[in-house]
Amino acid sequence: MANVMSNTKPKVGLVLGSVPSVEEVDYFRLLTDAYDFTVVASESICGYLAQTSYFTNLTCIALHDHDENPTFLPGLEKVLEQFETVIVKERLGLYAYQVLKAKWRFQFKLIVWVDNLVPFAAHDVDQMRTIRTEVTHAADCFLVQSNAARQTLELEGVAAHRIQNFTPWIEERIDRSPSGRAKARGALGLSESDLVISYLGQIEWEEGLSDLVAAAKLMITREPSLRQKLRIVICGVGSYSADMRDIIKSLGLEENVVYYAPMRDANRAIQQATDVLYIAPLASRDRVEGDPYRILTAMVHGIPLLAARTPIAEEYCGKHRIDFCPSSPVSLAKAIQRSRSMPSVVNDIVAKNQKVVAERFTAEKARESLISALSAVIKTDAQQSLSSLDIRVLEIEAKVKNKQYIEAVDLIESVFKMDQVPVHHRANLYRLIGDCFAKLGDIDGAKDAYNHGAELDPYSPKVYIGLGTVGLMKGSNDVAVLHLSKAVNLAPDDEMANFGLGLAFQGMGEQKEAARWINKALALNPENTAAIFSIVRIAHETNAYDDAIKAIERYLKINPNDYNFIYTLGGLYFKIGQYETCSRLMKQILEIDPKDKRAAALAKQAKAELEQKASSSNG
Repeated sequence: MANVMSNTKPKVGLVLGSVPSVEEVDYFRLLTDAYDFTVVASESICGYLAQTSYFTNLTCIALHDHDENPTFLPGLEKVLEQFETVIVKERLGLYAYQVLKAKWRFQFKLIVWVDNLVPFAAHDVDQMRTIRTEVTHAADCFLVQSNAARQTLELEGVAAHRIQNFTPWIEERIDRSPSGRAKARGALGLSESDLVISYLGQIEWEEGLSDLVAAAKLMITREPSLRQKLRIVICGVGSYSADMRDIIKSLGLEENVVYYAPMRDANRAIQQATDVLYIAPLASRDRVEGDPYRILTAMVHGIPLLAARTPIAEEYCGKHRIDFCPSSPVSLAKAIQRSRSMPSVVNDIVAKNQKVVAERFTAEKARESLISALSAVIKTDAQQSLSSLDIRVLEIEAKVKNKQYIEAVDLIESVFKMDQVPVHHRANLYRLIGDCFAKLGDIDGAKDAYNHGAELDPYSPKVYIGLGTVGLMKGSNDVAVLHLSKAVNLAPDDEMANFGLGLAFQGMGEQKEAARWINKALALNPENTAAIFSIVRIAHETNAYDDAIKAIERYLKINPNDYNFIYTLGGLYFKIGQYETCSRLMKQILEIDPKDKRAAALAKQAKAELEQKASSSNG
């Protein structure tokens, strides 16, 4: 169950699986008086926010970047237990699937923020279709910031009452006065006479940047004097960066294109300095851009908007932009020329956009709209969102936990007879069958069940822990290492994954590597007695006792009266020649139980060693 503290603000987590517009995150500053807000994302995304966000004291939970699939966030499910409400941005990535799996387990409210305007996106990709379908079914609410996004969901059959609109907002923070612009251009190394066209955002093919540089080449060809004046300023990072540099070099525009890393100061200076802001995302099969923040940035700050016709551009600023045909460098070049030759029209566009901002996109209206949307969801009973199937699966998990393995398997078989069991439940149920069979001694049956679970959900750490455990039980330590390494990669802070990997390396005789993973398991749970005994065994085999001593001392701080471990600790101190410490520990045991023969014998040995040491020093 999600943590609920009646005397604290409700905890809301925003899960991001891809780099956001920084304004999307800064928006939530409006809620800090009413909600305890946290961003949960990869280390790289959190690093990006640290460089670009104006959200003072923003709390981020940074999860490891996953090399195999960047949309997977290792350890996400465990992190989400602390939240009462979780907002996830979009519904195609594996991170959205992880949020879904955490929802039914921890029973938080799930809100899906949608800005992809393609109905039934990725319908031809099995994994993405499954994620989108199951997340859509499980969501308590959808957040949208445009009618286009609402219509996309309604086309998919989402009921209108499940969709909540909320108004975007951007804080005005730049000085577009002549003196402010001159200062910003000086900071960027630009001349006051330069024609500056700027792009802020991710450097991806879908952003139409190759069209922009092609249009620049056409303009310079027609008007050679622009070679010294035209500057395209690009501020961002992305997978298309290398391709863009190649295109720019091929066009001979290296001196005309300037790159800046996305940082607060750079973003602000570019917005102050630029003549126009370029926004022309291209539609693709599985995404039509529905993020309004870049368009709103131009509207709020009085920047002329060089934008192709898109659903969001049409909805937010209508005709109040410098229009051109998307994917046409010729049309784009003409639009840039219009921005130069028709200053009165450009000024009128800016004025009309700022009027719209004052009427529609104020901080008060934005805050009110999001508070209203969140309140409507949070007030509903979490139990009401659990289906009968969810409840049945929780019942099965309880039976497995209580070692009622045969009853659990019988219940699982009855669930599999039901129609339309979601993939995330089927994968989990196969994993539970594997756990039951392993406990009942049917190792081959357990392996088959775990493999079925892995086929359905190849990013489930518990499935690979199960397969690794089967490897350990069969003595196939090399196989166990493969599976448990994957489990640790998917869930770096899973105690059993780390401990199991340590045991597998220990079975292969790789004691140093074994100690590394067992120590990590003990860092996660200092009371894992099996791990402590394993690290003690490694200590005796390698004659390296420091890790074992530290592990037992941590354990005894929590369990000071565990005399078995006090005795073991005394034995380790005896091994390293600290006989006085050993004697003190044995005395502690003998004061409670004078008949403890082990403690008495070790105390006698320590005393003899101390006497011999004293005799040697006197001689």
